[in-house]
Amino acid sequence: MNAQDLQHLKNLLLKQRDEIFDRLQRFEADWDALSERDIEMEEEAQKADLTALYDRLDEMEQHEIEEIDRALSKMGTVSYGTCEKCLKPIGLQRLESLPATRFCKRCALKAEKRTGL
Repeated sequence: MNAQDLQHLKNLLLKQRDEIFDRLQRFEADWDALSERDIEMEEEAQKADLTALYDRLDEMEQHEIEEIDRALSKMGTVSYGTCEKCLKPIGLQRLESLPATRFCKRCALKAEKRTGL
């Protein structure tokens, strides 16, 4: 992987990170607006559903940010783009699709089969 590819992937990771933070800010603004309204019974049920959704999104997005930060950190140590399982290079096409991935396609498929995902 050359320096230009690495910079392109770094830009993708930073863009994903910014999009997550923007999405979180929008959710928080929507949540605040919902909290300020007078809530009737039906709206209270909707608010409970939204709370559960927001909590799940928050956890997923925190995990995504952690994965992005891990990938950015690996770029600094030159271990970015190497599968953590088999230690072989991860293909550029896979990294462009999933820039924060830690595993090559083969190892990721094996892990999915083991966990049943």
